[in-house]
Amino acid sequence: MRTMLIFIYLQLFKLMYRFFYVFTIQRKTLFWVTYGENARPINDYLRQHVPDEKRILIYDRRFVKDEEKWHVHQSIPYHPVRFIIMAFHLATSKTVFIDNYIGEFSVASIRKKTQRIQLWHAAGALKNFGLISSTSKAASKRTRARFQRVYKRYGDFIVPGNECASLFMAPHDLPITRFKSFGMPRTDYWFHEKRQRIEAQLRSTYERKNRRIALYAPTYREYDGREDQTIRQLEQLTDQGWTILVKLHPTVRDQFTDQTKHIHFVTDDFSINDYLLITDVLITDYSSIPFESCLLDIPTILYTPDIDTYRKDPGVLDSYPEPLPVKYTSRFEDIVQWMNSDASLQKSRMEMKAFKTLWYAEPPGEATQRIVKHYY
Repeated sequence: MRTMLIFIYLQLFKLMYRFFYVFTIQRKTLFWVTYGENARPINDYLRQHVPDEKRILIYDRRFVKDEEKWHVHQSIPYHPVRFIIMAFHLATSKTVFIDNYIGEFSVASIRKKTQRIQLWHAAGALKNFGLISSTSKAASKRTRARFQRVYKRYGDFIVPGNECASLFMAPHDLPITRFKSFGMPRTDYWFHEKRQRIEAQLRSTYERKNRRIALYAPTYREYDGREDQTIRQLEQLTDQGWTILVKLHPTVRDQFTDQTKHIHFVTDDFSINDYLLITDVLITDYSSIPFESCLLDIPTILYTPDIDTYRKDPGVLDSYPEPLPVKYTSRFEDIVQWMNSDASLQKSRMEMKAFKTLWYAEPPGEATQRIVKHYY
């Protein structure tokens, strides 16, 4: 039934897209985003430096909570019932930025004299996704063919560097020539004055004398995870001079409300990249966060008590935890020992510092300018 509904919807979208296909292409940029964090800096830069460019936002209201701050000419919460207006803007925009899989692309080829740019929402990967995920492998041949049509119509794919491009090629079935090593726009502010205001505000809230800050940021799981058990384990670190910030996925965060003096369940008032500015140690698992936090030289460890389950669905890279130069463990005792060893933290810090020069082809802090200069 679901497959049939998807088919009918896509045919309706295709019909309207083809209808608008004959309309004149406008000097207009469409941001069609799920998360928006990589697209927002580009939008803001265009607003300031290319004021004549009309900007349209199609967004997922589950993740984009501040659409009014984009100051676009028109914002459209994504919903299939709005397929006519979405098809119109897709067909008539000269430039289209996306940051996730857009199913409608399977029936919407790229018009001549227009450009599409996939910003993606991660700077790397430790888990299987796209065509190599367990879900995709189990899908029907027709469904996989639809996935591939979407990937082919991404246009250019923005990545930190060639190492990342090589990692992303197979999941998207794309040649290396489709990737552009411009960096991650959402990390640009780490290297500009904006950082100072955000960092000062967060330090005044969470920093305490003679205490270090650890950020625990597990990735999203389709099944019930072990976050509650891990959080209880983290409590023992609070007696050893650590303040714990817990950044959970929005779908599970509401389950945890019992904060203690030194364990804080942080909200979306600030992004995870904001919290990384005050982080002394990062604890995660299968998340792509370390591919960005390496720019800040943050010591990192992966806590994976459920790795046997996760290897099955969605699956992790055969080389896990490579390409990251980090340690992973299913024993919390190892986490405690590692975090309380200054030598181990310094070793990890230096390894992450070296890794960023491998992963990023261009100096950080200028990704937005590079992208705008290339496409406008």
